[in-house]
This record gives sequence, C-alpha cells and structure tokens, in this order.
Amino acid sequence: MNYTIGRGDLDGVVVFLAVAEERGFRAAARRLGITPSAISQAIRAFEGRIGVTLLARTTRSVGLTEAGERLLLQVKPAAQQLLHGIESARSLGHSVTGLLRISVPKPSVQILTERFAAGFLAAHPQLQLEFVGDDRMVDIVHEGCDAGVRPRSFVHSDMVAVPLTSEEPQVVVGSPALLARYGRPSAPEHIQDIPCITFRQSGIALDEWTFKFGEQLHSIHVRGPLILDDVAACVLAAEQGVGLFRLPRSIVARNIHAGTLEVILSDFSPDFPGLALYYPSRSTVLPKLRAFVDYVLAHRT
Repeated sequence: MNYTIGRGDLDGVVVFLAVAEERGFRAAARRLGITPSAISQAIRAFEGRIGVTLLARTTRSVGLTEAGERLLLQVKPAAQQLLHGIESARSLGHSVTGLLRISVPKPSVQILTERFAAGFLAAHPQLQLEFVGDDRMVDIVHEGCDAGVRPRSFVHSDMVAVPLTSEEPQVVVGSPALLARYGRPSAPEHIQDIPCITFRQSGIALDEWTFKFGEQLHSIHVRGPLILDDVAACVLAAEQGVGLFRLPRSIVARNIHAGTLEVILSDFSPDFPGLALYYPSRSTVLPKLRAFVDYVLAHRT
C-alpha cells in the first residue's frame, strides 16, 4: 500500500467531513473558519481529484451521494482515530505521562533503581519508567530511548549531560580464596602473574587496566582464562575465584561488605568519572524527561 498522501487530499477530507457532518456549506465554513466560497472550491477540487461526485447540492440543502456516503463511512472513524492520536501526542507535551525509556549500562541498573526509581514513580504515578540495560554505546534516538546513562567521559559534547553519581575509585577485586592462593600483589605489575577476568565491551576486549602512579596514569596488560561481555557475570566469576576483576567500587560495594570480594592495590586506583544522564537537546525535552532530570538534581548524592 502506498501511504503517500497529498496535502490537497488531506485538506479535501477535512472539508468534506465538515460539510457532511454539518449538512451545509455555511455551517462547515463557520466550523472551519473559512468562507463558504472556499469550502465550495475545496469540494470541487477534491471531487475532481478522486473523479466522483460526493455531494448532491440544491439551493436549499446539501446531501451525500452514494460515493459520499461510502467515503464518510470509511473516513470518519479514521479521522477520529487520527485526532485522538494527535491529542494523545499533545498530552505528552503538557503532562508527566507515558513511558520514559533510559538506556543504562547493565551493572548500573540496580544502583539507579535503588537511588531514583521508587521516589520518582511515587511522585509521578501516571508515568512508566524503563531502564534499558545495554553496555554498548548506543544511539539513544535510534534505539527509541528518551535519554541515556553512561560514564561522563563517554558522553558526546553535543549532548546535554546531567551528573548522576560522584567520582569514585576504579578498583581491582578478587576473592579471598584467589588472593590466598596467589598472594596479595603490592604493585600493579604483579597482577600479570595472577589470572584476570577480561570484560568485552562492544566487541573489544578491555585487557589494558589503567593504574595511578602519583600524578601519572599507566596501563598494565592483563590476561586470564575468562572473557565475558556481562559485568554481573564477571563479578560472579571473581567471587568464585576465577580471577581478578576491575570495575567502579559502587557496583561491588555489597560484595566487599559481605566479604566475598576484597579490594587490592587501592593506593593505585584511578578515578572513575561517575555517571551522567544525557539527552539530545533542551529544546526537545518532554515533561516526563524534565521531571526525571529535576528529580535527579534534587536527590543525587
């Protein structure tokens, strides 16, 4: 089916519906805010384009031909649905309703849910919030998301960025059993003698770990028996003693507190920049996203 519709056809349908429902050119003109002669010209042009007479005109009244009755039967429900769709879309521009979709790195979904979801949804009960877990650097517009969350250093300069979390250390963790077996390294280069778990992001294995030596940053190449593209799986493998793993401390804060993972080389931990909420432009922010931004600014820690 060809969905290309000319502007004249749409205008003709609008005028036809007004005349059909009002049963007169003058009443239709008052409804549409144009002159009766403009109504008459629009109907003649519309009938000419589709090649059939739609309205039976007399000096006293206007009626529908069989073709007009058939067109009205088919077009009126579609027009009502179109108007309903327009009103539904318009409502999103004036109220905090609808579905707010935010692309979030998978390991951060739990953190953001704990910090923001309950309070925000309680404040806006007509809204649905969806955190779309994805470790890729995605095009949020193409993916159908209203906003994204990524490390601040990864957000493109043409995006509006709102800080969500503070800077924190990027730590190396290992299970007590692994550290008992290999010993606790006293310098970053010593981890090359210990198996490490490699995280693969967007098809790239992140096997260069950065460490802070005073004011300088240096990278150490790591290797080990396991490569995964899911941070939660990497953490689980680290707890099971498969190898060391490196990530922002907040993601494994509970594991550290529970004693299933221990931090090593903390004096050499570089800073993780923290997360930022980002979106394309202030000029296109719908109320649902603006409400979330305002809530984040009021409740971030």
